[in-house]
Amino acid sequence: MLAVISGGSQGLGYALAKKYKDIGYDVVLVARTELKLRAAAHKLGVRYIRADCSDSDECAKVFEQLAVPDLVVCCAGAAHPGMFLDLDPADLKTNLDVVYCTALYFSQAAMRVMAAAHDKLLQRRQIVYCSSTVAVFPFAGYAAYAPAKAAIRALSDIVRQECLPHNIRVSHILPGSMDTEGYAIEESIKPALVKRIEGPSAAISAQDAADIVFRQLENGEDTVYTDTVSWVLGSMMLGTSPRWGFGILQSLVGILLVLFGPVVRWFIDRDVMRDVYSTQQAKTKTKTKSR
Repeated sequence: MLAVISGGSQGLGYALAKKYKDIGYDVVLVARTELKLRAAAHKLGVRYIRADCSDSDECAKVFEQLAVPDLVVCCAGAAHPGMFLDLDPADLKTNLDVVYCTALYFSQAAMRVMAAAHDKLLQRRQIVYCSSTVAVFPFAGYAAYAPAKAAIRALSDIVRQECLPHNIRVSHILPGSMDTEGYAIEESIKPALVKRIEGPSAAISAQDAADIVFRQLENGEDTVYTDTVSWVLGSMMLGTSPRWGFGILQSLVGILLVLFGPVVRWFIDRDVMRDVYSTQQAKTKTKTKSR
């Protein structure tokens, strides 16, 4: 059994690679930074291919070097929080490439080889997308990240339907905060407003998240949450995505939570306006002192 994991050099991708390696999969890690990728592959005792997954040609070349994979996990990406007015257009483009285009091109290249092999091999194959809780609960400070993750969620719903004739299962993960290398960088640049909106929720380790993801995927879930908060927030934005369990409980919870949506929005709007006011006050005091 062959598993190919993009973004496998760190974080959730690495933790999932370890999980599948432990149960006997032949794992191949794919990432852009070769030094980190080589170290991760050596530590796990698996193969690796260096590739920029935001480039469709490089994604295609990855699968040209391999047998038809049984499992493909799209985990490449990183959050870059910041207020929309403060973000450079080049950074917005980079975030779109790193977060969305990596999943878009990598999964298409994988689907092409899987679909071509469908007539020859009867076992079901699988593509897993890694989205985020902010895909279903976007808020101020994630203009460069949340829309790209929401696009991945939409992509997974579309690809799931198109994969049905090819016997390919499609799942997507909506993880909450995870204590990873990328999360530490994210926290260091995160605006104070974003931290207040997020609240004091603790980040779980990537390995704990991987354990949850693996267990839910093995149980047949195709929409996977890594914590209760993510499950609750996901219940407000179910749409036509596959639902947790039989969908009954989550649908009922979703109906109730929709009523509280305006209340949650009011609190976030209040925090945003307070932040603007306090920033203006600080600037006024600074100008006064400089005179």
